[in-house]
Amino acid sequence: MITTGDHIIAGVSGGADSVCLLLVLLQLRQRLGHTVSVVHVEHGIRGGASLEDAAFVMHFCEERSIKCHICHCRVPEYARANGLGEEEAGRHLRYAAFAEEKEKYPHRNVRIATAHHLDDQAETMLFQLVRGSGISGLAGMAPVCEDRIRPLLCVSRSEIESWLEERKQEYCTDATNYEDMYTRNRIRHHILPVLYQINPAAAGHMYQAAEELRETDRYISGLAAKELEQCCICQPEGVKIVQDCFARADQVLQKKMLHQLLGTLAGSSLNITRTHVRQLLELFQRQCGRQIHLPYGLVAERIYEGIEIYRKKVPDTPDKNLPDHEKGRFSFRLIEDFSNNLTQISKKKYTKCFDYDKIKFGFCIRNRLPGDYLAVNSSGSRQKLKKYFINEKIPAKEREQLLLLADGSHIMWVVGYRISSYYKVSAYTRRILEVTYYGGEEE
Repeated sequence: MITTGDHIIAGVSGGADSVCLLLVLLQLRQRLGHTVSVVHVEHGIRGGASLEDAAFVMHFCEERSIKCHICHCRVPEYARANGLGEEEAGRHLRYAAFAEEKEKYPHRNVRIATAHHLDDQAETMLFQLVRGSGISGLAGMAPVCEDRIRPLLCVSRSEIESWLEERKQEYCTDATNYEDMYTRNRIRHHILPVLYQINPAAAGHMYQAAEELRETDRYISGLAAKELEQCCICQPEGVKIVQDCFARADQVLQKKMLHQLLGTLAGSSLNITRTHVRQLLELFQRQCGRQIHLPYGLVAERIYEGIEIYRKKVPDTPDKNLPDHEKGRFSFRLIEDFSNNLTQISKKKYTKCFDYDKIKFGFCIRNRLPGDYLAVNSSGSRQKLKKYFINEKIPAKEREQLLLLADGSHIMWVVGYRISSYYKVSAYTRRILEVTYYGGEEE
């Protein structure tokens, strides 16, 4: 998990698990030769209690001379704006905060440490089981996954609490952990206790099963990837699966191949289920021209040679009700060799440059949504988009029609007006995204 010279960013909520994680990482510094900093995400859900947790973490770190970054978020607003549940939205924002902190150490091997433990692993496995996940989901969380490490994954919650009690170490308690409004809480409060009655070592046995499932999944995934290379032909419109080649693979590999391919084309496997894989397998037996619609805007069509998968085409139908100056188009250019040459930075009103590596969730062009905000100064102070419109005296009838370049709820550019200070090009910028709007007054 950790090698000499690594920098570890610890996610610390202030709860027992994360306080234990931080103390262990600090205790092992001399032996392992790493450095540590902390990120605390204040989710904006629990009001004053949430702010008290943030203050606890900051004080805890100051006492130990540990760098601590407090990130204030608004999870409910972000969840509504992006069509997510609050649990998923919180996870997105936490890892965005980790990514932002990671940028501060460009010349170090950085690991992100989270405090998931044995009981969390059991909860994850049960959750994945009931939601219909395959082997990958049932394998739960890996101790090491890319730059993320989970040092406490083999330690139970009771062990963590006993360890802290022995050291008389205080920690925060999140009252929402005792509510049943979240799925994981219901598993924690009602299902795991019954399993522990059957066998007190239930979570430990599930942990061992997860390791075996990961090993099996890695093996099958490797074989499936090799088969995919033989059976798929990349085309400008998408990917073609050649049926004659595909049919020679074992049925277990066929399912894994299709799941891998859909995840690659979609950019995420989160909403790819065995139902979608089954639909694809059945499509091989149907007549040419038949289609099925899949998550992430993907379409699979039966063709003579097999199946073609491509992204659904969106017809170009401009809104006739929009003013003429808003019926333009955008172009995007990535400048990868930026070397603080300010002549590369456009001063035009409708051409703007952004620090590409600060974009967290991808960008899109849209109109305003609840929860939108932008950074209004170099210190990162936020201002709600509504308040910005009021301050700039933008007429109410124009606000709904203004085009926005958005990164989640963070507005990168109010087209025709200002950009967010957070994305401004600086001495630390390595790559620039240049965006031009054709249809503005410059043209």
